[in-house]
Amino acid sequence: MDRELDFTGKTILVTGSGRNIGRAIILEFAGRGANVIINSRSNREEAESVEKEAQALGAKTLVVMGVAGELSTVDEMKRRAEETFGRVDIYVSNAARRLHKTFFETSNEDWHFFLNQQLTASWYLAKAFVPGMKEAGWGRIIHINGPDGYTGGWTRAPHSTAKGGLRTLTKSLAAGLGEYGITVNDINPGFMDTIRDMETHPGVTPEYSAERARQTHAIKRQPRVDELAWACVFLCSPRASAITGSVIHVDGGMRMLG
Repeated sequence: MDRELDFTGKTILVTGSGRNIGRAIILEFAGRGANVIINSRSNREEAESVEKEAQALGAKTLVVMGVAGELSTVDEMKRRAEETFGRVDIYVSNAARRLHKTFFETSNEDWHFFLNQQLTASWYLAKAFVPGMKEAGWGRIIHINGPDGYTGGWTRAPHSTAKGGLRTLTKSLAAGLGEYGITVNDINPGFMDTIRDMETHPGVTPEYSAERARQTHAIKRQPRVDELAWACVFLCSPRASAITGSVIHVDGGMRMLG
């Protein structure tokens, strides 16, 4: 293994890592020597399955259940991470929930709830873990963004607004943290090959997803979660230490083609 891609001794936390993108990131870093902290909102079986896979790769693991958009969950992550590993060196804000309602159907309660799931969660994570990174003189923060943050979304206004705000939070943190050896970047996954909740993605079957990718992606397929996980590894590597406030689009050319 290239020593610059070896994360032995580092600890990574990934929110929403019981499946899909989060799971892929956990397993990529587990295979590169990192200690991994797995977070799932409510599905403990999924979280523990990922934990077993990470342990099989030789990683030391920790599972913290709970909603990342709730301060109590982030406080628990911090407490248990410090007890188990000392500190968190890398975190990936990935957990997000979507709704499928038009503006007229979306309530004020929906607005606050779904906005919190990623934007407020990312703020809580920064407040919890950036001080430790600053003290250590090294840290990596990655926000998983998405096309809605650039284009908006009529049936998911709170989620889209959170994604747009997340892009600004990335740049705001990057502007002040670089001098402490901390980089902050976005990864935009586009339309990934993932398991989807039909309640929030009505009609988005695997067949529909594959056909949409053939029509709208330059690579004529959906990007894979392991391809996105590799982008995380690169951004966390020493050779990416001059990259901050940026975004990597792992979207198969979808955004490029409009």
